[in-house]
Amino acid sequence: MSCKEGFERRLKGMPVSPGIAMGVLRVEARGCSSPIVRTILPTEMESEWARFESALARTEEELSSLKARVEHLSGANEAAIFDAHLLFLRDKTILNKLRKEFPKRMQNIDSVYYAVVQNFMEVMRHVDDPYLRSRVVDIGDVLQRVLKNMAPAQNAPLCGDCTEPCVLAAYDLTPSDTADLDPRKVAGFVTEAGSAVSHTAILARSLGMPAVVAVPNLVIDSRVGCQAILDGYNGYLILNPTAETLQHYRELQAEKERAYTALIDMKDLPAETTDGRRIRLAANVEFAHEYTAIQRSGAEGVGLFRTEFFLLGDGSLPDEEAQYEHYRKLVESCSPEEVIFRTLDSGGDKLPFEVLEEKEDNPFLGWRGIRVSLSRVEIFKEQLRAILRASAHGKVGVMFPMVSGITEVKDVQALLEDCRAELRERGQAYDENMRVGIMIEVPSAAMMADVLARHVDFFSIGTNDLTQYTIAVDRVNFRVASMFRPTHPGVVRLMRQTISAGIPTAVCGEMGGDINLVPLLVGLGVSELSVGAHLLPVVRYAIRHLNYEECRAMAEEALQAEDSYTIRGLSVDMAHRCYPELFN
Repeated sequence: MSCKEGFERRLKGMPVSPGIAMGVLRVEARGCSSPIVRTILPTEMESEWARFESALARTEEELSSLKARVEHLSGANEAAIFDAHLLFLRDKTILNKLRKEFPKRMQNIDSVYYAVVQNFMEVMRHVDDPYLRSRVVDIGDVLQRVLKNMAPAQNAPLCGDCTEPCVLAAYDLTPSDTADLDPRKVAGFVTEAGSAVSHTAILARSLGMPAVVAVPNLVIDSRVGCQAILDGYNGYLILNPTAETLQHYRELQAEKERAYTALIDMKDLPAETTDGRRIRLAANVEFAHEYTAIQRSGAEGVGLFRTEFFLLGDGSLPDEEAQYEHYRKLVESCSPEEVIFRTLDSGGDKLPFEVLEEKEDNPFLGWRGIRVSLSRVEIFKEQLRAILRASAHGKVGVMFPMVSGITEVKDVQALLEDCRAELRERGQAYDENMRVGIMIEVPSAAMMADVLARHVDFFSIGTNDLTQYTIAVDRVNFRVASMFRPTHPGVVRLMRQTISAGIPTAVCGEMGGDINLVPLLVGLGVSELSVGAHLLPVVRYAIRHLNYEECRAMAEEALQAEDSYTIRGLSVDMAHRCYPELFN
């Protein structure tokens, strides 16, 4: 469909990152086409291999730079996507295969590398493990970058030649494509492929860039040079908008900006329902320096400090003293509010603690979370002592990830007591009343919540993992991603069972930042929500416009529902009734 002047056309997709983007449409065809194959002479082998090594080095620099940029803009959790890219870049299996094939084929190195990696990707597409299959797109991302770095003239970033902000349309974007987008040149993007839970969508939300995915026939129905509007709230790409449509969206964009500013101005008001139910509204944080900015949004402390990004970020473990100084600075900057430190959460889709000799067949069910810490006791105790020492400088809590039962709780409590005794012997101060909690991410922990509650001070529900483990769905596997529903009756009932154990319970997963589901969480009885900094003003406003008793009655009805759609519908209806202005 051509973009004829004056002919407005609307393409519908899935909104994955809110906002309005306006500008000229730019259509980019990104992909990893086969390099031209040519025969080389024996005298060219050395220079060809040097060209390959140089491309690897440039790619490594690019990926490290992208990771640092995403960490700065939106936190290390999102940036960790690029750790897998960096690992694959130097994968020994691929490099050893390349060393064998290159002298056999006597062809240009980029064509041999392409063949080796494509063969590896084809094998990966047919493995039984869904997690490994889902990594094919990341491997293709790395392959594309290496090949472009062997042909530098083709290595320009997407829309790098744009002179003013455009709306980018593509069949799909890789995570590194997305992280590489310059917001001064790309106002928003739309893709034909993708899902709301893809790494690309997660990065778009983190970077605050409007995005729409899953638009059928996008590339064939689009034309470079069209005036376009991207509606990241409702999932529309509008081509050749009329003057009336342009005016509507300009007014909507200005209204949204004014509304967000007004929400920030309410940062000193309590997160309290209309009938007096107070909920602590805290922030998820990766780096100590983030808290100064988060305070401007009115965070009541830190509900989740992800320590693994400090511990594992540069490849070497900091010692107790370095950890203590790092934690102390955050605690002092946050005082008198509380900082809750989550101990090392490694493995699965997170940063690896150490390189394993053999890859785990199913890393999500393997060596991760508290299991790593309990198998590396001395390293674990260094972290515990550092957190305890930081508690002498302000209000501190500590919580343990991936707990599945009482044995792990007793083991970590015993180690914690050992650390207290060691600090007493040293004469180093700590808070004897520091709160101790656990993450509820595994169904077995939720089902044993009444028992676990006798041994800890608080729970924090990680809704992403709890949903994944309860309904056995890998949310980044496109074949089953649509089944990833945190309002699944099984998940909601496990959350209620956890909250009913009678100790303070927070939600720190993505569900806590979804204003459509805040009524359900309030009604279930959570005492705290810990969300990304940019969501704090919006979630506060939502809480202040809810009535707890109405939410509680709705949650009781939801607990009797048979499917996720009914439960979500009940919460969405209440959200739209109580704060419709957040959706318009």
